[in-house]
Amino acid sequence: MGVDLYEVLEVTSSATDLEIKKAYRKLALKYHPDKATEEEREVAEQRFKEITNAYEILSDELKREKYDMYGTADGTGSNGYGNNPYDEFFGGNGGASADFSAEDFYNFFDGMNGNGHTNGHSSYGRGGSKRKEKPRTEDAVIDVEVTLEDLYKGKTIRTGSTRNIICTLCKGSGFKKAAIGKRCTTCDGAGTAARIRRVGPGLVTQEYVECKPCNGVGKIYRPKDKCKRCSGTKLIEETKILEFEIVKGSKSGEAIVLPQESDQYPGKETGDVKLIFYCKDHETFIRKGDDLYSKYKIPLVEALCGFSKVLVKHLDGRGIKVSTPKGKVVRPGDFIKIKNEGMPIKSSNKWFGSGSKRGDLYIEIEIEFPTDNWYLEKNDILKMKNLLPNDLQNKSDILKQTINKDSLPEANIEVVTDFLIETINTLPKYDTESESNTKGTRTSSPHYDDFNAYDQYDSQPECRQQ
Repeated sequence: MGVDLYEVLEVTSSATDLEIKKAYRKLALKYHPDKATEEEREVAEQRFKEITNAYEILSDELKREKYDMYGTADGTGSNGYGNNPYDEFFGGNGGASADFSAEDFYNFFDGMNGNGHTNGHSSYGRGGSKRKEKPRTEDAVIDVEVTLEDLYKGKTIRTGSTRNIICTLCKGSGFKKAAIGKRCTTCDGAGTAARIRRVGPGLVTQEYVECKPCNGVGKIYRPKDKCKRCSGTKLIEETKILEFEIVKGSKSGEAIVLPQESDQYPGKETGDVKLIFYCKDHETFIRKGDDLYSKYKIPLVEALCGFSKVLVKHLDGRGIKVSTPKGKVVRPGDFIKIKNEGMPIKSSNKWFGSGSKRGDLYIEIEIEFPTDNWYLEKNDILKMKNLLPNDLQNKSDILKQTINKDSLPEANIEVVTDFLIETINTLPKYDTESESNTKGTRTSSPHYDDFNAYDQYDSQPECRQQ
């Protein structure tokens, strides 16, 4: 690397703009050729040129960034390669015979940063350049809670909105119409300035940012020329009512977008306003896709003899009445399916509204058994036995549970009177780790599948021989 410009001005690389300016003034006065003697003038002139050149580079934000990055103000490294920062890794331009040149390497990472290309050249500046797409203002996001009834019937949400819009008097310039500004020397009137940004070790990209001295206008104006309405901010406030329509059948977590209703800013595309709605838990229904699920408990006599009653109040206020056919037995865990009584199916065609098609309604039946000692007289038990089947209906179950009494001597039959009836929720909890026993390895679980596994195990001769 050549001469260190910071050493020329006798400051550190972390010096502020004010410190650089003070150092330049001090050294310029010290080495000005007019103050030097005839013998020292030639040396003073050379030193003065070095000081002036160093100040011109380090006092300019863009040139200083390039100098800090490459060691020169024009973006060219000390090795004399081109503008591409990866040339030094590929030997200059990469060579005509190179399979993967520095240009290819830069274009790959530049493309990842979202920069476009012009005529096959990267936006870094070789052979042409292309700026990024027009920036956007931030989207405004509104979160609201809705009920399942709202999603079933549809709903329109109205909310007040206050946003910044471009000043209608100065049209976003921030200054009076008759004001005459001077061309900004920093951006040369473009309003934007190129900036080199480090994206990783040895990796950089070029981006265009708003010029700070002129605030992106390209011209410098006097303070008294500011617009009276926006006071030079370019923006004024606007208040309006926004409407969001939740279509029938919409799902929790969906968003409604109102395009270009966010804040405005000169030179930027206007962002959107998004309303995201979340459904509260419902006390009666659970939604699964376009179907609805609910539970209803009935006594044992209705499960055996049938019933006719209103099971649920629907989301639109209707009562859903169900009458079971005579002779139909409802068993624990059964569901009553009512077609086309679920949620409206949201139509993907904007010309056809939702609601013409619906999901289904599933009502899970829970059966409440009578309490212990429910009968009033012993004859009540005899009556129930005469009414209800006394034998199992499945012959295989009968065969499996039948024990030959001849194989059990009278002395080997033990009458157990001390026992408890447990539910699945009161069973002991077992470790999930597998335990080894004389018949193999099995997990400790009270489920019936384990007993079936034992039956299959015992039926295999090679297992029984162990």
